[in-house]
Amino acid sequence: MTNLKQALSLGCTGALAIFIAFYFALPPWVLFIAWVSYHLFGTNLKTAFTILIQQLFGILIAMLIQYTGAWLSAFIGAFGFPLAVFIAMIGVFYISKLKRLNTIPAYFLGLITWFSSGFEIAVQSLFILILSLVLGYCIAALDTFLHNKLAAKK
Repeated sequence: MTNLKQALSLGCTGALAIFIAFYFALPPWVLFIAWVSYHLFGTNLKTAFTILIQQLFGILIAMLIQYTGAWLSAFIGAFGFPLAVFIAMIGVFYISKLKRLNTIPAYFLGLITWFSSGFEIAVQSLFILILSLVLGYCIAALDTFLHNKLAAKK
């Protein structure tokens, strides 16, 4: 019976995520990227926060790549974007040497989130992605909390 309750809990939190995303016109896949990140990198709030910060840095880096790549392309053509990525990845490598910012896959998840969004560089775009990630982490934490409560009632 506990498995059924946990399955129903997962279904309800997944449905809640989709409802919130649709209601507020947020990209639902970003909520699920956050949900997956919560489970991949450790299911506690401290770790989730540091991963979220790195994903946000990844989004900002992707925006910088987009802007710099377009600017460089005006001068060096097709080599503009690869050069922008090259420079940014060197920066990511060195940033990842900092104690709390050392999870390179989190930066790449931020890059993926930005480039997959198809958004233009704007504060509103950044806000939408940040809100979506935060909500995704909150729903993942809620799901984990419910799962653990139900498992404890065995």
